[in-house]
Amino acid sequence: MFDFWHDGSSPGHSHDGSSLGQEYLINDSGNVSPVHGATTTSHTTTSTRSPSSSPPAPTLVSSTGSKLEFDLIWDSSVAKAPSGFMQAIIDAAEYYTTLFTSPTKEVININLGYGEIAGSSLASNALGESESYGYLTNYTTVTHALEGEGYTFSATNEPTHSQFFVTSADAKTLGLISATSSALDGYVGFSTLSGTGYSWNFTAHANGSNSGTGLNQFDLQAVAQHEISEVMGRISMEGEIVQGKATYTPLDLFNFHSPGVLELSSNGGYLSVNNGTTNLGTYNDASAYGGDIADWASYTSITQSATVGLTPGDYDAYDAWTSPGYNGDVSQSDILEDAALGYGLTSAGKAVA
Repeated sequence: MFDFWHDGSSPGHSHDGSSLGQEYLINDSGNVSPVHGATTTSHTTTSTRSPSSSPPAPTLVSSTGSKLEFDLIWDSSVAKAPSGFMQAIIDAAEYYTTLFTSPTKEVININLGYGEIAGSSLASNALGESESYGYLTNYTTVTHALEGEGYTFSATNEPTHSQFFVTSADAKTLGLISATSSALDGYVGFSTLSGTGYSWNFTAHANGSNSGTGLNQFDLQAVAQHEISEVMGRISMEGEIVQGKATYTPLDLFNFHSPGVLELSSNGGYLSVNNGTTNLGTYNDASAYGGDIADWASYTSITQSATVGLTPGDYDAYDAWTSPGYNGDVSQSDILEDAALGYGLTSAGKAVA
């Protein structure tokens, strides 16, 4: 099985129009460090490798009826990617624009790499990795923004005095920074699978109806959906100490141990958007298996998490671990989870959720 969760580090960057102050970057160990350096634009990459060829032109992805857009900025490494690679990533981003919208026009800027991420190699067991810029803020700022989306926070152990990390993409949709800032919101890199005996299934597919991932293949579009959603804000910290303070993320406010009680640990828990009453899926026990708490439990099987709305035989695109030969889908649970971060649902998104 392959772990395809990571949030890695990269060189300096800052956002224009920020009202949250100092910007930070979360690395692949979950550590948060301040970002230093000049502002970069959406079409700038901080890769430390000398490009051997010119990168493909950026792709702006949007859909009618949605105010959410993705600016996909291709690293020079993508010029060497096989045919179908770019289209699979574009299709993954486009699917999100059909599901989600924003109060005002929002552009999420992501740099994409093939066989690298922000100039660094991927971990040997990673199908994909992501890096996210973001900000440290507080419980009141986060919950006030989410209460405007209709969510309430009444668990008995709400971390009311703790620090919160919010990715810049999520800060945009929550109205905390400029929604159209051209600075990068994150990086995503994908394995070449070279030397592994496996290959990618590039075939574009509607959720649950692709042409079939072969026995020795992985579903690239599902991995892209997984990584892009992390840049959007689908990450968890569950009390990790950052600059001497226990730190959480908006998603941690929806991870429950039992009705009315948040999990607030790396031991798993379950997703609920109604104060723990309804269990929408079991989170990965990172303390036991490694990986990300924000991913679904899947160490023992593709059905371990019991998320809602999957095509039988397919795995959830937000699973922590997967195996070759399976198609991946964005489930109903995934859509409700992303909506809990503040992303509004389009009419198509509401029909699915």
